Amino acid sequence: MANLKDFSTSLVATAPSPATSGTSLVVTAGEGIYLPVVPFYATAHPAFELPTLSNSEKVLVTAKSTDTLTIVRARGDTTAKSIAV
Repeated sequence: MANLKDFSTSLVATAPSPATSGTSLVVTAGEGIYLPVVPFYATAHPAFELPTLSNSEKVLVTAKSTDTLTIVRARGDTTAKSIAV
């Protein structure tokens, strides 16, 4: 279970481009170290909102380089959403 970490969370510092189909994003500087070992699933949702199927997207993180994540979009029962800073 190496791909799990308690309380791992971060904000998006640089959003994917384009926002609904880009496959790379950058989290807050210095916080990539707190994320699990790849591969792992993550939930992208608007800041200050609880994640729901209508406002969130499950992504598969396949690579991590410092604070830059490579993602596969729309995993599980989710659809691609616009991911913003």
